[in-house]
Amino acid sequence: MRKRVALVGLGPHAKRIYLNYLKSHKITLKVLIDLKSKEKEAKKYLKENGFSRTKVISIPDTNKDSQYLPKNISSKLYKELKDLQVTHIIISTEPKGHNMYIDFALKNNINVLTDKPITVNKNMLNIRNIKKTRKQYYKLLKLSEQSNCMCKVMCQRQYHKGYEYVKKLLEDVVIKYQVPITYIDIYHCDGNWEMLHDLDKENHPYKYGYGKLFHSGYHFIDLLSDFLKINNKLPDSKKIKNGEIYTNCFTPSDELAVFNIEDYKRLFKNQNIPDIYYDYDKKNIDKYGEKNFYGMFKFTNKSQKTITNVNLNLLHYGFSRRGWIQSRDYYKKNGRIRHERVNIQVGTLLNIQIHSYQSKEIKDRKKISFEEQAGGLEHFDIDIYRNVDIIGGKPFERIKLGDLYSAEKKKNFMGYNELSREQCLNHFFSGKCEKCDIKTQALSIEILYSCAMGLYNSYKKRFKKVKINMNNFYAYPIIIKDLSYKSNLKNINEKKNLEDIFKIYKKDGYEFGTVMNYLKNKDLREVYMYVYYDKKTASMLFYKEFKNKLAARLYFIYLKYIILCKKSLNILNNI
Repeated sequence: MRKRVALVGLGPHAKRIYLNYLKSHKITLKVLIDLKSKEKEAKKYLKENGFSRTKVISIPDTNKDSQYLPKNISSKLYKELKDLQVTHIIISTEPKGHNMYIDFALKNNINVLTDKPITVNKNMLNIRNIKKTRKQYYKLLKLSEQSNCMCKVMCQRQYHKGYEYVKKLLEDVVIKYQVPITYIDIYHCDGNWEMLHDLDKENHPYKYGYGKLFHSGYHFIDLLSDFLKINNKLPDSKKIKNGEIYTNCFTPSDELAVFNIEDYKRLFKNQNIPDIYYDYDKKNIDKYGEKNFYGMFKFTNKSQKTITNVNLNLLHYGFSRRGWIQSRDYYKKNGRIRHERVNIQVGTLLNIQIHSYQSKEIKDRKKISFEEQAGGLEHFDIDIYRNVDIIGGKPFERIKLGDLYSAEKKKNFMGYNELSREQCLNHFFSGKCEKCDIKTQALSIEILYSCAMGLYNSYKKRFKKVKINMNNFYAYPIIIKDLSYKSNLKNINEKKNLEDIFKIYKKDGYEFGTVMNYLKNKDLREVYMYVYYDKKTASMLFYKEFKNKLAARLYFIYLKYIILCKKSLNILNNI
C-alpha cells in the first residue's frame, strides 16, 4: 500500500529529520499542517526543497494551544486528508500542540507518529496541569486501544544499536543469575546555553513553564523505564513494586545568580548586550521552566527492601561552545554540545558504562573515523566490566558503537541517532509496532509525572519525596512467558472432562478464560485461569483442586468475576 503522509509542524527538527527521510525514501508528503502565521514561510520552504506539490493547510494561531481541534476545523481537516488519501500523520509541533493532533488521528483511524513528549500543557508548575498531562496520556491510550491504527512515539534510543546491545546484555545476566539491576546513573547535557533573551522563543520554550524535563529529558526517562522493566523478569521478591523520588532543579532565575549582567559585560566586551539584561527584574522569570533537572530515585520490592537506586541528571545548562550573544539557529547551530553518560551495576556481577562526549557542532563534522573518537560527533563507547570468576567472559571489554553498524549503513549518514530515528520511521511505515508504541510508555509517563510533581515542590522550596505509581498493568505489563512459570502443571497428563469454561476477549488483545475440569480417576475437580496473548499462553493460573462440586463451582464463579473485572490485568500483574 502506497504511503501518503501529512506532516504537522515545520520546525527545525521536521526540516532536518522528517523531510529528509520522506525525500530519501520517496514517500509522498501530501499535506503540511501548520499555523496560519507560518503559511507563507512554509510554502516558500517546501517549494525550495522539492515539495512544491505538497498542499499546505493552515490552522488559526488562536488554536495552537488547544487541547482538542474545534469540531469545525477537525471536520474540514478530516475531509481534506480523506480526499488526499492520507495514510500516516507525523506530529512535529511544539509539545503543547501534540494532544489535539494525536486525538484527531486516533479518532479518525489514521496512523500517527508523534515527537516526544507525548503531551504537555502550558504552565507545568501548576498541579492541575501536571495532573492534566498524565490524564491526557491515559485518554489517548484508551483511544489507541479502540482505534484500528498505530500510535507511535519518536523515542529513537529504543532503536539505537548501542542501547539495544546494552539492554540485551543486561537482560541475559539478570535472568541467568537472578540478580537485579541495583544501580543506574544517567547523565545528559545538551550544552544549550540559552540566554535570557532566548527564553521567549517558541522552539523549546521556557516561558510556558516547562524546560529540559519535557523536551530531551523524556528520552532518558524512557531509557530508565526500559532498564527498570528488565527487573520485572525476576521472581516476586526481586521485582520492583514501589518507587519514590527526591528532586531538585536549576532555573533561569538561578542562572542569573551564576552568570549575571556584569559577567556578560566582562566576557562579551565587543558585543551588543540586549536591553533586557539591564532591567531583567521587570521580567517574571520565576515561573519559567527549569534549565536542569536532578532526581534521586529509590525502587523497592513488595517488602519495601531497596532493589534499585537511580540518579537522573538532565541538563540544558552545561558545557557549551557558544561564544556569542546574538542568537543563531536554536536547534543545532547555537553552540549546542551533547554529553551523555550511563553507569549501570548488576549487583557484584557486572558494570556497564556508556560514554558519549562531543566537543564541537555538527557543522564541523569530519570523516567518521575522527568522529567516533572521544570529542567526536559520533563518540559512543560501551565499557563492560565482568566478575569473570562467576559469569565468565572478559574482565574488561570496550564496544565502539561503529562496530555494531555495517560499512554500508555508515555511508553518507547524518549520525547514529539519526540512523535510530530512521529505523523507527521504517517500522512506522512498514506497520511494525514492537517498539515505541504508546502502550509501552505508561511507566515513562508515571515517572515523568512524579518528576514533574517533584519539580513543583522544588519551585515551592518543598524538598520532599514523591511516590511513583508502579502498580498498574500498563506501567509494568504482564509478560506471558514470565507468567508461564507460575502455571501449575499438576495433573497435566490426567484424563479430564471439561465441565465448564468461560472466556472473554479484551480490546487490548488479551484473551482470559476460566476452566473447570473433572478428573475421573481422582474423583476431583480442578479450576484455574488461563491468559492468551500473541500466540502465547499461560495456563493453570490460580489453580485449585476440589472434592466438593459446589466449592469448585463457587471458585469458578470467583475467577470469572476476576476476568470480568476492569482491574483483572492489575490483579494478574501482582500474583
